[in-house]
Amino acid sequence: MSPWVIGVAAAMVVLLLRPIGTGARARSLPGLPQVRGARRAAAERRRAEVEWLDALAAELGAGRDPAASLVAVGGSASVCPGALAAARTGGDVARALLADGERSPTMRATAACWQVAAGSGAGLAASLAVLADSAREDERVRAELEAGVAEPRATALVLACLPAVGMALGAGLGAQPLAWLLGAPLGRAVLAAGLLLEAAGAAWAWRITTSLEEGL
Repeated sequence: MSPWVIGVAAAMVVLLLRPIGTGARARSLPGLPQVRGARRAAAERRRAEVEWLDALAAELGAGRDPAASLVAVGGSASVCPGALAAARTGGDVARALLADGERSPTMRATAACWQVAAGSGAGLAASLAVLADSAREDERVRAELEAGVAEPRATALVLACLPAVGMALGAGLGAQPLAWLLGAPLGRAVLAAGLLLEAAGAAWAWRITTSLEEGL
């Protein structure tokens, strides 16, 4: 087989196994296991935030002041280490929450609730309970969207495998398509064009599904 045909085939395999992203993801070109690992870590972080909100709201509902409540649920220090330190030392907890949750909408909303409660005396426990319920609803919607994204990804993989299935069927009927594709000049041209189109289709399908996942 010609080296250029091998190169195109190898590129197609890489595209099928490695999704194409945008921005920083495109520059680092993470493989599918890395992407899934990052998504799992983000999901675990969101679950920890909801559990932390529930615990904090419970402490506040029991009559503790906000700083003491935050210290009491310090077992979730991985969620807000800066805020926990600020509560213990009398620092600005709202600002620390913003720093801890720079990429977390839930933590930014918690910081806003904390700041409003500190400035107006509004009940923080009720606000955090509503925020926890909203975060749980967001997780439910996100899970439904993830299940929806899995279907087009599976469809793309099936379509990518169809040419190989067609060649196998042709070989089973005695047509010997592989011998023609590798032996005849026109066959090699058809093979190269097919591999290029297959690679382009795989890249486009992965780009669509990855862009949908980035919005989850």
